[in-house]
Amino acid sequence: MTILPTALGLARQLVKTDRHLASALALAHERDLAWAEQRRQMQEGRATFSQPVTSPVQVSLLPNVSAPGEEQCEQHDLSDASSRSNAVETIPNPPIPGDPAPSVDALFARVNSFAKTRGFGVIKAHGMIRPGQRSRYVLQCDRYGAPRPGRGAGLRKRKSRKSGCLWKIIAEALPENGFQWTLRHFPDAEHRHHNHNPSTDAAAHPVHRRLTSPVKATIQSSSRRVGIRARDIGGIVRDHFPDSVYTKRDIYNARARISRENLGGYSSTAALIKLFDDKEIPYVAEWAKDEPDRLVGLVWTFPYCIQMWRRFPEVISFDNTYNTNRFKLPLFQVTGQTCLGTVFNAAFGLIDNERLEGFQFLTNGVRTLLDRYSIRTPDVVITDFDDQMKKALGVEFQDAQQQLCIHHINSNVILQSKRKWVYTTRDSSTGEESSSDEPDAALNQRDRQAVQASGRQEEPITHDNLSRLITHDYHGVLMLWRLVVFAETEEDHEKAWERLCTQFGDQRAILAYLYGTYMPVRAQWARCFIRKYRNFGIRVTSGTEASNNNIKSYLLNGMSHLYRLVEAIQGMLEDQEREFRQACAQDEVLTAREHVGRGSER
Repeated sequence: MTILPTALGLARQLVKTDRHLASALALAHERDLAWAEQRRQMQEGRATFSQPVTSPVQVSLLPNVSAPGEEQCEQHDLSDASSRSNAVETIPNPPIPGDPAPSVDALFARVNSFAKTRGFGVIKAHGMIRPGQRSRYVLQCDRYGAPRPGRGAGLRKRKSRKSGCLWKIIAEALPENGFQWTLRHFPDAEHRHHNHNPSTDAAAHPVHRRLTSPVKATIQSSSRRVGIRARDIGGIVRDHFPDSVYTKRDIYNARARISRENLGGYSSTAALIKLFDDKEIPYVAEWAKDEPDRLVGLVWTFPYCIQMWRRFPEVISFDNTYNTNRFKLPLFQVTGQTCLGTVFNAAFGLIDNERLEGFQFLTNGVRTLLDRYSIRTPDVVITDFDDQMKKALGVEFQDAQQQLCIHHINSNVILQSKRKWVYTTRDSSTGEESSSDEPDAALNQRDRQAVQASGRQEEPITHDNLSRLITHDYHGVLMLWRLVVFAETEEDHEKAWERLCTQFGDQRAILAYLYGTYMPVRAQWARCFIRKYRNFGIRVTSGTEASNNNIKSYLLNGMSHLYRLVEAIQGMLEDQEREFRQACAQDEVLTAREHVGRGSER
């Protein structure tokens, strides 16, 4: 038969097993009672704070359910812990009157330096003006007074650091001291003591985290690269100022304040246009017709970009990226290639849509900059397969050969081949065959590796390597398509296409896609055609895409305003210019092995 425990037995077990929790609850309640009693006595004037209350009335929160042998021991433990926790540790006062200070700010800094190491903070209040200047301030504890009721709607649950503390002193500049600033006590003794313990860390007091000019300069210099995180800047500040107690939120706020100061009271867009005008940065802007203050298009460049553009004008590529600004405007980049094979930025653009009119403004803006600075029209313009962009380029750059990025083409070929591939299955019971495809298929890691490999031409594509064994799957389609792309002559190009159609004749949907989409414009991607133009072997827009990723590394997130976006681009260009200059210097002192004579090896 099961014996059920009594209520008294359960209570005893609870007290024994959870004694620490019960003690903590009791101590917390007793501490609140002690502070309430202390404030009441202070307000009635029956006691001073020179002897803080250390023995509040003992209140038992738990029923007396312990065993007779345990009762006295438990009460003794609670009493000792209560007296220790409720005792207010005495906080020393700064030296009074102390050494005279030339200004109230110097005296205030000295008092706060003292308070910082003693666990409290001091603020200025109640300045008094005597003829000609302020000559008196009240310096009081930052926990002075009682908490004030909130004036908001109460949506944010705010806390208060006010504890009813009455500590304060007077800072004054008197004629007998030569108007030097000194300290003195208030006559009432209640203002000479704190009613709280010292804080465990100076960061608990905002006055010790105020932004000073040296710290602000350090944060500003470290924040020139927008991509540096606040915690990294906090580490830099701590290295320069070991005694600082700034939190990560303080660094965030300081950067936001510096950013607002940089805008000079303007909106981000207006500040950007002002920056362009003040520094004579070339740009072309378009404003909304119904809202003259709303920017809908912007094309700009920088002096370094113009210098490189004039030097390497033959081949340029266009590409865009997203998630660079809070307005969701696509960022377009115009890039070229240097003599070292590195990428340089020629121009940048923002448009509010990716329709024909948006691309027309973009290409017209680039054309305007070309004509303004007498830059030669490019021989080749490389883009991805965007019909609207190609139409706009055809209008502004009629004499340039348009070329398609083969990486984008190969990616689309393998993706559509994977989706349109028809799998034939036979029913074992009826013997009937059925076909199916995967219209929602996506590229996996193996597919992407195949695309990367297809963009490299390790050896010439000739009649000799057209007879290699090809797997009969969508990867085989890409392998044969690669032969079509890289064929050296038009004859080999035609043979490669015929072999593709023959080997994959059962995949009519794939062949129809290739024939209808890419074969009509093969003069813009097939090697046998584009080799006739001066493109220096450039067949992809990967340089522009790399620049897109590079810009994002200079941004904290995709919610930057336009002014900050341009700051990030300027930082990227500074690095780009320095790296190109260093690479050129290294290239000047290096000699290829095939040009080194035998005598130099001695």
